[in-house]
Amino acid sequence: AVGRSWALRVLRDAVTVAVHDARPADAVGYLRRALDEPLSDDLRQRLLTELGSLEYASADTPAAIARLAEAQNLPAEPRNQVRTAVALGTALAGRGEISTAMEVLRRTEGRLAAHPGLARTVQAAGALLSDEDPATRQEVYRWLSDTGRHSPELIGTAGQALLVRYAATAALISADEAMTRVRDLLAQPTDPLAEPFLLGTAAAVAQWADELDEAERLVERGLAGQHPALLHPMRHALLNTRADIAASRGDHTRLLTLAADPGPGPGPTNRDAHALMALVHTGRSDEALRLADRFDLREVPENWELNRYLYARGVLRAATGDPMGALHDFLECGRRQSAREVVSPVVTPWRTAAAEIRLAFGGGPEALALATEELRLARVWNTPRTVGRALRVLGTATGGRRGLELAEEAVRTLRDAAVDTDMELIPALLAQGRQLLDAGERGRARSRLREAADLAERRGARRWLHLAGQALREGGARGPAATRTGAGA
Repeated sequence: AVGRSWALRVLRDAVTVAVHDARPADAVGYLRRALDEPLSDDLRQRLLTELGSLEYASADTPAAIARLAEAQNLPAEPRNQVRTAVALGTALAGRGEISTAMEVLRRTEGRLAAHPGLARTVQAAGALLSDEDPATRQEVYRWLSDTGRHSPELIGTAGQALLVRYAATAALISADEAMTRVRDLLAQPTDPLAEPFLLGTAAAVAQWADELDEAERLVERGLAGQHPALLHPMRHALLNTRADIAASRGDHTRLLTLAADPGPGPGPTNRDAHALMALVHTGRSDEALRLADRFDLREVPENWELNRYLYARGVLRAATGDPMGALHDFLECGRRQSAREVVSPVVTPWRTAAAEIRLAFGGGPEALALATEELRLARVWNTPRTVGRALRVLGTATGGRRGLELAEEAVRTLRDAAVDTDMELIPALLAQGRQLLDAGERGRARSRLREAADLAERRGARRWLHLAGQALREGGARGPAATRTGAGA
């Protein structure tokens, strides 16, 4: 009954239970009913923010934006103003309305002159959401870089962490230096509202730096701190980093499980990209093709997740007999990433992927140029994973005795790594084995190819297992048992 003293308490308790049980539609119903109760403006503002957030989670974006806009126009204490602005900005950016999202955040920041810490949190949200649009991102990071260079205290720890992430993707910083800076920022006091941006950004940098255990701890800490009923851009970012960690570890089962949780918007998401590659690696190309057919790329926002998906679709096309389609995807991924000043191969190693396609069609000079540039950029970041991958492809593109030396260096770099680099070591062993076969060194070639096959079998990488068996048979040896009994490619 409306107006009863107990009604609001019961409804809010019901919302809490529904959110905990992952029933956002039920929580939406309870909140709509709660808003019929007599409420102060401040409480109405908070409930509208929760309702808009949950409507967004229920895929009702227009309703979510309307609720959040209504909440923003109600009086509220500054911290709740920030929560609402971040939620509304996230919903708008998810619908491709990045200019409107940035305007919402700028207006909110302008009202927080007396609260510089909260204003910095809004700036961090704007920097993160600017990833949805290349031109906006360029403008935001130009300001952030200029301010951070002269007055780092004006952008706070979260803003400084975002600049470390930017420097990593722009190939301006090594992994060691990035982690030193990030750890220093994590040790500094941070406002609770800014902490999700710091944790999520630090987790992404740690994953790229192959500090996977540290990255995982940061992801879990960041997710644990998320309010379950409030829309926040870092939740999606943290889930993406969780998938990136699983990919680095070659955990295909985990990747396919994570992809079952749909992201905001029509897709494809970063998790879809990982799922596509996991299906290819595990020899399930038909399923991968069906997944790829779900997305019409003409109708999705031109954001960073599309770039990652283009790379993944290129991997699929290369594996399923469409090399020209694969080359188009890799080069288009590269064009889009370069326009965003994302040139490091730590995110999307499109140059080596394109070089391998070029090599298959006699494009040696183009392949050599791509692989050489990738190695130069990889050595800036300087992790075994990125350097080993670039050395592998440069070795194949170079050929001859020098190519064999580069292939050996690639294998040694990856094998000696302090972290799990099997998903790069397997193709490096395959490439070295093929080069040794071409050089007439069949004994060494078989050793490398058998090692590749053993690793591929252990990691469930059936496509590479098939390719290793094929190369062994070409070299006059028996293939692995699994490939002799019909494992698919």
